[in-house]
Amino acid sequence: MSTPRTVSPRYWATPKPSPRASSPEPSDERNHLMTTPAGWYDDGSGSLRWWDGTQWTAHVRTSDDAPVAPERPSVEPVASAVPSPATAPFTPPYTLPSSGVSTERVIAPDLVGAPGGAWGAPAPQPPAPGVSVLGIIGLAVVVVGVVCACIPVISIVGWALLGVGFVLSLVSLFLRGRKWPGITGLVVSAIGALLAFAVSLLLLATVSAPADAAASAEERTDPASIEGAEMVPFAELEVGDCLPFVDYEDTGQIYELPVVPCERPHTDEVYFIFEVDEEAFPGDDALGEAAWDGCASHFDAYVGIAYEDSVLDFYTYQPTETSWARADDRTVQCILYSYEDVTGTLEGAKY
Repeated sequence: MSTPRTVSPRYWATPKPSPRASSPEPSDERNHLMTTPAGWYDDGSGSLRWWDGTQWTAHVRTSDDAPVAPERPSVEPVASAVPSPATAPFTPPYTLPSSGVSTERVIAPDLVGAPGGAWGAPAPQPPAPGVSVLGIIGLAVVVVGVVCACIPVISIVGWALLGVGFVLSLVSLFLRGRKWPGITGLVVSAIGALLAFAVSLLLLATVSAPADAAASAEERTDPASIEGAEMVPFAELEVGDCLPFVDYEDTGQIYELPVVPCERPHTDEVYFIFEVDEEAFPGDDALGEAAWDGCASHFDAYVGIAYEDSVLDFYTYQPTETSWARADDRTVQCILYSYEDVTGTLEGAKY
């Protein structure tokens, strides 16, 4: 190892790196913050001087000497006239980023939805599910069931199909696929059930009405078929004629009445006949009031008891507007009747 020598201050400059060990040069602002590591560097005089990382030391050697570890000086080093800057910890050199633009594609991670993540393209949507086959089948069964339920002959089959279609449509809602066939099937089945029920009621009413009319016609007794009865026109009726019970409720106009002997069971009896003293037809209501007043005034004279106290009642036959004008009909017949069959005359019955 060479003897230490004193170097003129003019050589105390920034060390110049030797070929074997070069001193780092600052290339930009970031290298300015880096500290030159300790080592042997050319001090500008042709010798290598030890750089301790912050300042030059008094240890020198020739460039031909092998590098040896520096000895600690026995004397205190001379303080530098210029205060050395605050040292910073050594930072290994690093490679500056290239100024060129990289053409390599970099795929950024998908941070959509992550807290603080960058805004990116939305995630691809999954493929739309297809139509539910079971829902289509249920809808078709419901439509066929509605049609069949409205036909009386196969209405039972239609109701069964409605039930099956309703169940299929309901189950399809819980399977994968679009839900509109199942929902449509449920709605159509509900509306179809109401429609089929209404059609069934209408058909039932239409069929039962003629049946009731036919039954009533069969139950109604033909006046001419009553045993011992003789059909007598209104103009030939007389006071005291006895009449059996006949339901004329649905009959519009009556031209004759059955007359039976009073000894046979009967309910009605002619007790007074009079004519209305009017030239023009007074109208149905006015004629009805005149007939009622005339018959009521002779009730107690025939029965022998006041109308209010009797269990018997009466009704009237009066002219129509046609018979009034064409046949000059003015006659009113007062008919006394009992709620039960009687035999014999009701004249003077006093009950």
